[in-house]
Amino acid sequence: MAEAATLEALRLAYEECQGCALAQSRQRVVFGHGPHQARLMLLAERIGGRDEETGRPFSGPAGELLTRILAAPGVEIPREHVYITNLVLCRAPADRSPRVAEVRACQARLQDEIRLVAPQLLVVLGRLPVQHFLGGKGGLERQRGWWSGALPALPMPVPVYVTFNPASALYGDAQGIRRKKVLMYEDWRAIGDAYRALPWCSLF
Repeated sequence: MAEAATLEALRLAYEECQGCALAQSRQRVVFGHGPHQARLMLLAERIGGRDEETGRPFSGPAGELLTRILAAPGVEIPREHVYITNLVLCRAPADRSPRVAEVRACQARLQDEIRLVAPQLLVVLGRLPVQHFLGGKGGLERQRGWWSGALPALPMPVPVYVTFNPASALYGDAQGIRRKKVLMYEDWRAIGDAYRALPWCSLF
C-alpha cells in the first residue's frame, strides 16, 4: 500500500481493510482518535465492544478510567490533547486478544499512523503492545517505566513510557486492583511531568 500523506488518507485506506481474519467478524474499523499533531500518543492493544459501537478507541469503562487518570492531580493532561490508537483496528470475536498474524497485518498502518501524528512522547499500554511492538518479554510490572530497549518498529526517535492498560485495573480481586491503580498513578505522574516538559506545540 502506498504511503499515506495524511491521517485522513490513512483512515480511508484502511476503512474496508481485508488484511486479516478480523475483517470477517468486525462490525467496523476503529481508527485512532485525537489531534492530528498530538504531542502525546497512547498505544493500546485491542478494540472493545463499546469502541466498535462508537467508532472511537477507549469509549467504555477503561476509557472512563483513563479520563480520570489524565485529570488526576500531578498528571493533568487534557484528554482532548491525546491521540489514542491500538495494535489492531478491528474487534476480535469474543473480545479475545489479537493473534500474531493480525498484529502483523496492522503493523505498517501503525507505523504510518505514528509517523503522521509525530508524537513527542509515546505511552504504550499493556502487555501485548510491549510484546508485539517493542519486543519486550516478561511481566509488565518489571518493564513499566521509560523504555530503554531497541525501538526498530518506530518510524522516528521518540521517548517511550510503558505502563498498564487502564482496563487491567477494572477486574480481579480488590487487593490486586488497588495495587494496580497505585502503580498506574505513579506511572502517570511521571508521564505528566514529562508531558509538561515537552516543547510547547502551537497547535494547542
